[in-house]
Amino acid sequence: MTPEQIIKSFLVVLRTKPNLFSESATKALKTLEQDIVAAENESNQAILNILSRWCNRYPEIGEAVQAGTRGKATPEASQSQGDENILENQFPREFPRLVESLEKRLKSENPKN
Repeated sequence: MTPEQIIKSFLVVLRTKPNLFSESATKALKTLEQDIVAAENESNQAILNILSRWCNRYPEIGEAVQAGTRGKATPEASQSQGDENILENQFPREFPRLVESLEKRLKSENPKN
């Protein structure tokens, strides 16, 4: 699997599986965001290494990311269900630089694929 597949899968998990993020994982997202933004000029492999180290600390999240790369994609959020939607969108709002930085990598890589 390519670094781009892992990055894309991580974004899907971040957006659709807020229940996997424990309180400590949620707090650690701030550090992850800083690390990813700081590595802006690094390769996607370097970003993959940062994501992998982070996911190793949170096995449930790492397993969900891996499942997404094997074609067992983490399901997209279904219909809105009240408070569940608030949770679903919590991380993209709280960590916009993380999401933007990872999305920008995917967009810049697409023409090369």
